Amino acid sequence: MTSSVPSVPTSRPALDGGVRRPAPHELLGLTSPAYGGDYNPEQWDEATFAEDLELMAEAGVNLVSLGIFSWARLEPREGSYELDWLVEIVGRLHDAGIAVDLATATASPPAWMATDHPESLPMSADGVRLGLGSRQQYCPSSTVYRERSAALAEVLAERLGDHPGVVMWHIGNEYGCHTAECFCPACARAFRAWLTDRYGDVERLNAAWGTDFWSQRYTSLEQVCPPAAMPTFHNPAQLLDWRRFSDHQLRSLIEAEARILRAHSSLPVTTNFMGDFPATDYWRWAESLDIISDDSYPNPADAAAAHEVAWAGDLMRGLADGRPWILMEQAPGAVQWRRRNSPKRPGQFLLWSLARVAHGADGVLQFQWRQSRQGAETFHSGMVPHAGRAGRTWDEVVATGRALKRLGPVLGE
Repeated sequence: MTSSVPSVPTSRPALDGGVRRPAPHELLGLTSPAYGGDYNPEQWDEATFAEDLELMAEAGVNLVSLGIFSWARLEPREGSYELDWLVEIVGRLHDAGIAVDLATATASPPAWMATDHPESLPMSADGVRLGLGSRQQYCPSSTVYRERSAALAEVLAERLGDHPGVVMWHIGNEYGCHTAECFCPACARAFRAWLTDRYGDVERLNAAWGTDFWSQRYTSLEQVCPPAAMPTFHNPAQLLDWRRFSDHQLRSLIEAEARILRAHSSLPVTTNFMGDFPATDYWRWAESLDIISDDSYPNPADAAAAHEVAWAGDLMRGLADGRPWILMEQAPGAVQWRRRNSPKRPGQFLLWSLARVAHGADGVLQFQWRQSRQGAETFHSGMVPHAGRAGRTWDEVVATGRALKRLGPVLGE
């Protein structure tokens, strides 16, 4: 049930400083910082797609992230794939001079997985199976999720791995954002296997966890369960190992997909981090990635937000061995998930975008290109707002694109 970190490919840098990690602009062939965002053309009609190509040219967009939440469209029935629509969109974007960061779409499984394989759904610490209708509704230990996500990654790599319009692979999306832990029976079995590998026998585990306190002593590793809902305080050593295990399970998902992609494609691989996210050991994750990328959403109403922008940039540069990185997501205006969703003040979008470049970003991307008309993130801002060109946001998007285009000389600095 465990998997080791794959060996670092010879094309990637050693962490001892002997080989320089390539910068994103070198890997992607950029002459100015990447600019664009998540693009979901399957949510729109042909007329809107044609308009998007015109607006992207006006805004200076040169890179979009495609297919992040498209699993249900790509595999509408288990084992049955429909990729022609995606290939056509990649081709049309390429013809328009817009490169694609292609996602493996494994961040949010389709409805058939939940209905046909309910054991694939995650379980809360209270023992409740979480339902379908949101996102990230998967157990990281689920056999069927692992099999189907690997199969989808392979199909995409075989079909689009050498397409000239694709410049980067985007595995999953914001791992652990909503389901950093799962407490189902499959995870319990995987946890015991992980503990067996870590400690070898129950006596070493008892010594490490201090189980003589509160009569927690185990006589068999089969007695160990995940630290789910309990009457009072958890054993802190057990909780620490559980969080290490949960990080391992998530990380093994990206490692598995990365191996598949690299078997069929020479394109760089990334996944989007979330700043100093406490549920993951990003220093280990970074070993499996060619490009470090980050999602960052400081609160525009927070007086300390500028410090968060600086800290996140410095952290990503550290994870990239002192080399550049990419901002994969930020909001052009307001988000939709805070209790009070403050929009960015005039000029703040440009200011923070330039601050990212100053802290080493080779690209500034947003969630998302066009603001959704339906769904849970309808009121999350987009580069193209609901008001289109009539909104203040659009003017700032165009101005930021022009400013970034002038910054080619600082790439890699």
